[in-house]
Amino acid sequence: MCSSDLMIMMKDFKIIEAAGTPYEIGFAHGEQGREEVLCSIATYKEMFKTYANLGWEEAKHRSRAYIEHISRYDSDLLEEIRGVAAGASVELEDILALNARSEVILMSGSKMPSDGCTAVAVTPESTQDRHTILAQNWDWKGRQIEAVLVLKIIQQDKPAITMVTEGGIIGKVGFNDAGIGVCLNALGTVGNPYGLPLHIVLRGILDSRKLSDAIQKINAQPNACAANYLLAAKCGEALDVEKSPVDFEVFYPERGMLVHTNHFLCDRMKPADTSRFMAHDTFLRYGLARKMLEDKKGVVTADNVKEILAVHKDYPDSICRHEDELDPDGLRMCTVFSIVMDMTTLKMELLRGNPCENKYREV
Repeated sequence: MCSSDLMIMMKDFKIIEAAGTPYEIGFAHGEQGREEVLCSIATYKEMFKTYANLGWEEAKHRSRAYIEHISRYDSDLLEEIRGVAAGASVELEDILALNARSEVILMSGSKMPSDGCTAVAVTPESTQDRHTILAQNWDWKGRQIEAVLVLKIIQQDKPAITMVTEGGIIGKVGFNDAGIGVCLNALGTVGNPYGLPLHIVLRGILDSRKLSDAIQKINAQPNACAANYLLAAKCGEALDVEKSPVDFEVFYPERGMLVHTNHFLCDRMKPADTSRFMAHDTFLRYGLARKMLEDKKGVVTADNVKEILAVHKDYPDSICRHEDELDPDGLRMCTVFSIVMDMTTLKMELLRGNPCENKYREV
């Protein structure tokens, strides 16, 4: 491990700073974030059993199918995964299973419930200060609140990255010092479970220096799972990429605004959309976020975006999501973290849990 590796405790978040080789970066993540890694393993061990009757050892075995895909995409990322495993004192397959969690369960023929995320981007055309804003709520299993951490990575010959992620997962939501940022919405289609895991694609985006490079990273290999990648850049551009295992579509801002939730917007891909049957609140969240942004068009501020992320219309399945006690235990979800990024200044504000109950803190 490099001497420059540093762990900072910020209220509500563990921030891990790591530099060096891919293995050293991964080792710092695993060693200093071991508690969060073990929390992630416990969460997905239970989920695999609940949704696919899949034991963790079998999940680990299946995760090895993705080694070739990851190595072919970027061998550095496989080395980083090896480092995470060594640092956390777990097996390589434990970390592979985390990074391919959606794909492993799809391989079983089952469907993992869709993350219930709401993401927005606003370009200088519609912001009061002419900055670019990229933001989202990430809604998932409440127990994963304890697995959230921040990684600040300084890489060799690649951009430096600041991202929020789950312990053990090497790609999630954030930006790099080249000015490329990404948010994620889970989508569902019937697809081929053998392909590049979506969390590896997220890391590929964060390793990109240009938006065109990010689009190339999304399409460099067949993807196993569908996902939506909302991208924004320091230069003031934003775009949205809907990706299925066999197709993709790019959307540009309308009046300087983009919103995405958990259903396909591309007409060509709607017939294969399975997430709309599982996450019915996706349509309500999409419509409400769009309306609230349009009401402020031309003068949108970061505070306006935070208000959207904290809204409770259609509670508890609202944009600020709370667990519904009427749902079975395995289906309950809530907002795990909320993030607002100023892509012009490359500043990130985060909170853990629900925006209605917690304060954003700059990372």
